[in-house]
Order: sequence, then C-alpha cells, then structure tokens
Amino acid sequence: TETAQGVEGAEVILEGGISNNSLITLVDHSSANGVYGFFSALPAFSDVTITPIYNGDPLNGVNTWDLVLISRHILGLEPLNSPYKIIAADANKSGTVSTFDIVELRKLILGAYTDLPSNNSWRFVDAAQVFTVPENPFADTIREVWYGTELFANYYDANFVGVKIGDVDNSVVPGNLVATDDR
Repeated sequence: TETAQGVEGAEVILEGGISNNSLITLVDHSSANGVYGFFSALPAFSDVTITPIYNGDPLNGVNTWDLVLISRHILGLEPLNSPYKIIAADANKSGTVSTFDIVELRKLILGAYTDLPSNNSWRFVDAAQVFTVPENPFADTIREVWYGTELFANYYDANFVGVKIGDVDNSVVPGNLVATDDR
C-alpha cells in the first residue's frame, strides 16, 4: 500500500513467451507481507507481463469518514494529498472524482451493493509510476501491468502499490485478507 503494508491474497499473474511460441501463464498469490514469486523459468528473452488482481472484502477500510474526505476534496476544501488517495476515491473508475463516486461508495456501505459494479476493490499501480500531475493522477495512463523481458530475471523488480478503492483515510487492514473471504 501507500503506507508500505503488504496486501495478502492478491492473485499475481505472470504471462510470458517468445512471440512465435505459445504463451506461458504462471499464477501466485501474495503472502501476508505482500510478497509473491515465480519459481518456474520462462524461456530467455520472453516478453513478460505481471498483473496483480484482488477483488475481495470491498468494505475493508471503507467508512463514512472516507465519504466526508472525498466530499471535501470535490468541494476544494481539503484536497486529497496523494495520487493514490485520489485513485482510491474514484469508485466508479471513471478517471475523475465526483459525487457519483460518493453515491457508489454509499451504496456499498449501506449494503445495496456487495461489490462495486465498475471497479475491483483493489487496484495495483506499478511502483515505478511517476505521476506528472500528482493532484490529477488520471492525467497519465495508470500502469497496472508491469512489462519486461525475461533477461537476467528483471521482473524481480516488479513492485506495485496496492490502492484500496474507497479508502482515503488509510484505515484498511491489508494483511489477513484471505481469512475474510466467504467460501
């Protein structure tokens, strides 16, 4: 997360292959401290993508105080102070923060939604992403997939910042998420 907490249980998908060969897909799940790893080797010079996904426990960290903070941001009274919080406030994944996001989060809090219909409960941003306009992270393409080449295993440097959608006060508990999943 933005506060350097690991996100447990994210599905991390590595896809790779050489253009004239078939695609190889490997999957791991992040540990309690957010670590993942792939132990199967891909062919040298493979094009590689790494994509983390997690869509569980949508209410974790989402509360009415978040709605107040998002409202204050929209009104210009107290702008959210990081691009990750602004991404978290975009509940409907429209690329803007508006009252529609507050409506979506309110429906989630009140139980009208069990999941956000237009967004996963988490987004993962490439940790190497530089926001050219931090107060508007949507001015840049948000990189949620890491791209590289299987040459000297440079994909070991693929790190992400987990963004809990709806949580702008950083109250999410990102560890032990697997245990909260209803099965």
